[in-house]
Amino acid sequence: MRKQVDTRTEVSLTRWSTSPVILGIGVGVLAGPMGLKLIQPQLPDDAALIESLSEAVLLTCLFCAGLRLRAPLDWAPWRAPLQLASLTTVAAALLSAGAAYLIFGMSLLQSVLLAVILAPTDAVLASDAHAGVEGEQEPVPFALAAEGALTSAIVAPVVVLVLTRMGVTGAGASVLGSLTLTVVWSLAGGAAVGWLAGAASSRWLALVDRDRQGDLLEETIVFATGALAYVCALALRADALLAAFAAGLALSHGGRRRLQRRAPLGMRVLRFAGRAERGATVFLMVLLGALLGAADFTPRTAIYAAVVLVLIRPFAVRLGLARPLVTPAQRRTFELFAARGPAALYCLALAAGHDLSAPFGRQLHDAALVVIVVSVISGAASALTARKPSPGAAL
Repeated sequence: MRKQVDTRTEVSLTRWSTSPVILGIGVGVLAGPMGLKLIQPQLPDDAALIESLSEAVLLTCLFCAGLRLRAPLDWAPWRAPLQLASLTTVAAALLSAGAAYLIFGMSLLQSVLLAVILAPTDAVLASDAHAGVEGEQEPVPFALAAEGALTSAIVAPVVVLVLTRMGVTGAGASVLGSLTLTVVWSLAGGAAVGWLAGAASSRWLALVDRDRQGDLLEETIVFATGALAYVCALALRADALLAAFAAGLALSHGGRRRLQRRAPLGMRVLRFAGRAERGATVFLMVLLGALLGAADFTPRTAIYAAVVLVLIRPFAVRLGLARPLVTPAQRRTFELFAARGPAALYCLALAAGHDLSAPFGRQLHDAALVVIVVSVISGAASALTARKPSPGAAL
């Protein structure tokens, strides 16, 4: 009889508390303009630097997330994550744009830009929400982490498309059709380049004798693959972030749809990847806390954050998971988790680097930063208060 592989979720890497995420925001607030003023990042003045830092963190997180998501590439285990990343995300973005239009009085395209920036969820916090102890596998963290990784990997080209439609990227409406094709190539090319790089490296890793050559060679090959996929995608004008995620996914699956009897990657590599992405996330939380010192808290931003996180997310989850794919307890977890992270901050810095009007730019920064910070804190707090595995059948 063929050995069955539990495909419900990602490999558990290490015992991890989400409290460092909250601590990172606190350190950033203390070191930022509201505290000791040791660092005072500003949007849009420091948009290029913030974009570069957040892109590096996002690259690390997406590649490591791909390494951890080891469910076979079949419809059954990936159905719920794909529906969350497509139907739920689109519904949430449309509703968030409508809320921004009504609350802030933005134009339609300005509202869409804010909604797209806030569309991707955080794969790192998602993988820790309701996670069990090491060795246990749960469907809820897998679905949330896969949703976060997928939405984070594909959001940047969509932001560029909206900015172009607004006329702030130097391209007019006459090239919108060609730009749409460029976006399609960016996504398809990024996925293809990343998968090919990961599949090729997995063949190389299969030749490594782990007992004699140790883990250093394996770790070097693994993380060099992520860098190679990123550089090749940039050279081909494809989505480099999606390429990094696809490379990690291909490595974790040994370049095949189904998992092999012999694990393609050693557990030490997976644990190191987990620590790397979590460390990178905490670093970005410090930057986010420092940026928060320059944000303007207004009743409108507070209302918008509450609407997006408390009303829109649960409703969008119900729309995206309309069929009985999950138990009521699992659905409730999906509805409550809406943490944003590196992808949202990267897209915000990407938009801030363009010639936005000063009033709208300020409104965009304030609303996005408040939603990101509130969502991160609420997501981390929910993970801290609900550490037991979710009941119910596998997704």
